[in-house]
Amino acid sequence: MARAISRLLALAVLAAAPALAQEQHARWLDNTFRIDPSIREITLFIERETPSAPVVLIRPDGSKYYQQRHPDNISWVSTPSRDIITLWRPTPGPWQATGKVNAERGISLLSLFRLELEPLPPVLFQNEVVKLGAWLKHDDTVVDAAYYLDGLSLDARLLSPAAGAPEPEQRFEQAPIHIGAFADDGTGLDEYPGDGKLTAEVVVDALPGNYLFQAQATNRVLARAYEQEVLIHPMPLSLSFSTPSDERQWRIDLALDSNLEPDSLEIIGQLFNPLEQRADVTGRGKSITLPPAIQPGNYRFQGRAFATTVTGREIQIALPEQVVRVAAPAVARKTPAAVQPWWKNPIIQLGTGMAAALLLAVAAFLWWRRRRSGKG
Repeated sequence: MARAISRLLALAVLAAAPALAQEQHARWLDNTFRIDPSIREITLFIERETPSAPVVLIRPDGSKYYQQRHPDNISWVSTPSRDIITLWRPTPGPWQATGKVNAERGISLLSLFRLELEPLPPVLFQNEVVKLGAWLKHDDTVVDAAYYLDGLSLDARLLSPAAGAPEPEQRFEQAPIHIGAFADDGTGLDEYPGDGKLTAEVVVDALPGNYLFQAQATNRVLARAYEQEVLIHPMPLSLSFSTPSDERQWRIDLALDSNLEPDSLEIIGQLFNPLEQRADVTGRGKSITLPPAIQPGNYRFQGRAFATTVTGREIQIALPEQVVRVAAPAVARKTPAAVQPWWKNPIIQLGTGMAAALLLAVAAFLWWRRRRSGKG
């Protein structure tokens, strides 16, 4: 499909009239092609035999361009089987590529690439997660990026406004914040590999404020960008952890601001204990029960929140990782017994009683002997 599209586009570039189109198509078979004066930028996809050296590009005046030697208005990337060459403001007229050009696939021409993205919501939240789709298009035709753009990278980033610049003349600083990358390989959020739709999971990891969102596609030859101004609001919820009870039960408490519907909150995450053992955490509402905090030490929580805004938009928030230290449970202490006076010691009291009894016995015996002696 991609090759058929490229051939049709190439013929559209070449064919100004039926007779001329027939002559140019014959030359096309000899790796010769004509560039119309209206073309400001054009990209050549030249398929070669594998392996082979890069082609030599011959201008209408007979001068030559090489992969390693060409002017600044040309970008040229070569692989073992392909040359991708972009010409800016090319000289109108017949051009030719010489080398081991593949007889079946030959040369494809494409101009006027356009990068199209699903628009971002104009108002975003800090740490919001957004799924974005992107397409490379020529007019309304989706271009097979995997075929045409070897080494394609499509990155999403935020540019922050220059500090102190007046509002009418505000410029954006060139210190981009990378927030995502697009792919068409069927991984992550991309649904179908090689279908021409590139997909990215964008995480708005930036401070609140005004930004310029920019998506840029490039493979060192082509560069296309999409831009949109966005406003990032503070994260619409916050979370805190309760102190574990005597039974080691605890929870996450969430506070929502006025941007969210109170009954719409869902939490999905993982809790890692000090032994790095993971437990899944899910729950609905403002209080989420956690697995018991048996081990003392540092616990890590990471997860995502799903909610509905008061305007009806479904959002997803990547919750920043939280680290909470849990102390060991307190050990109950015994109250020390009151110190008794020495004379209240049972042993001492027993000894004192026995001594008193012995003295009484001795006194009684002496008294009895004295009386008996008096009578005798």
